[in-house]
Amino acid sequence: MPTPPLSDEFRHSIEASYPEEAERLLWALEHSEPALSIRCNRVKQTIYNFSLSHLPIDRAVCWCEGGHYLSERPFFAHDPLWHAGAYYVQEAGSMALVQLQSLLGEKSIDVLDLSAAPGGKSTLLTQILPKGSLLVANDPIPKRAQILTENLIKWGYPDVVVTQSYPDQLRRAGVTFDLIVVDAPCSGEGLFRKSPEARNEWSLGAMEECAVRQREILQEAWQMLRPNGWLVYATCTFNRLENEANVRFLIEQFGATPILLADVPDEWRWVQGVEGLGYHFLPGITDSEGFYWALLRKGDGVDESIATKASKRSKKGERKEMNLSLPTFCSEWVQEPYRGYASMTVGEEIALLSERAALYCRMLTEARIPILSAGIPCATLKGGKPRPSALLPFSQAINTEAFSKVELSLSEALRYLAGEAIQLPTTAPQGYCLLFFEGVPIGWAHNVGNRANNLYPKPYRLKSLPK
Repeated sequence: MPTPPLSDEFRHSIEASYPEEAERLLWALEHSEPALSIRCNRVKQTIYNFSLSHLPIDRAVCWCEGGHYLSERPFFAHDPLWHAGAYYVQEAGSMALVQLQSLLGEKSIDVLDLSAAPGGKSTLLTQILPKGSLLVANDPIPKRAQILTENLIKWGYPDVVVTQSYPDQLRRAGVTFDLIVVDAPCSGEGLFRKSPEARNEWSLGAMEECAVRQREILQEAWQMLRPNGWLVYATCTFNRLENEANVRFLIEQFGATPILLADVPDEWRWVQGVEGLGYHFLPGITDSEGFYWALLRKGDGVDESIATKASKRSKKGERKEMNLSLPTFCSEWVQEPYRGYASMTVGEEIALLSERAALYCRMLTEARIPILSAGIPCATLKGGKPRPSALLPFSQAINTEAFSKVELSLSEALRYLAGEAIQLPTTAPQGYCLLFFEGVPIGWAHNVGNRANNLYPKPYRLKSLPK
């Protein structure tokens, strides 16, 4: 589809909102190409010591450690490290949330990413949260929620719960959080360099409709935020109505306190919002596609602990028990810090969950909130016996020393990811073998002697191989 020109309405809106930046912004939208960036999974890199030197890395994203711009777009589907969750393709502006880390302290917290798909901000949050923190990543749209689930499973954070729910349903479940990220559906002006459809669908009326919906979502989120909690509001659009006006709404209606970061270097070229409300990332000025975010804080108050709420909502004899006992040897499949986690059935998986994650899952289940994934996918039952989960190799919690290891070449790894049969070395022992590429686990093969069964999850398999 040919890229349509920017509408006069949009141009006038930008010129009125950004008298100093409009010329550069509009020129960039019409005449420059969008930047491409990735973010390294620093936890997995620490564990497996892999390199991303095979990627066409151009320069660093200056506000995010581990973020890099690429000089060209590789075919990511043909990179086993991408499939293994070694890195995530993410717009550079949204990596700015890494700057929250210094504000969060060291005490574990409970976090909600309310509209989380496809998973960029959720995967980023797992790298900056205090140790032991729980992340609930949610998206109401089924297809988007499935993509979110896959991306978070491959990223491997042990203390994450993925749900599919609308904000009002989550609020009625009684769950509350110390930090909530609201990346609200918006008019998508930040997609204008990538998407002709975004340009065609834009109108002042659509912008106003988005602003109304965003306020509805923010009201639900604010009710789930604990006293002294943090709320991040974000969009991928430029206009003030969907950005500063909604932040002003939270301030006036709920007494929210806007927070500016203490030190934003000039060379980052973030454009501060009107009245100091948040930050804009504008093409032509900031090295980004288009992003806005603001940080707000809730005042003092009293909030029941999540354990108390869970206890009150669970009537005697009515709670469906999710616990399932696993043999002791299964605990050796994960690293020592996770061996005390409770085992629960989550879909077809037997997952290991922290006490906090188990409490949230109980409340969500009782509220009939669909849970798509939770905790560490440890095992599945086959013939009544536990077998390592096909998803366990992705987890940062796996104990790789508990399994036989086989390193694959690039061609072997790609054939494996496509679901094809692979030939293991004659020295490989029978049973479950953990397969690696460049030192990073990518999945299982079950060696039965005369052949090796490919156990890579069918929904994740490559549709085609390089020619």
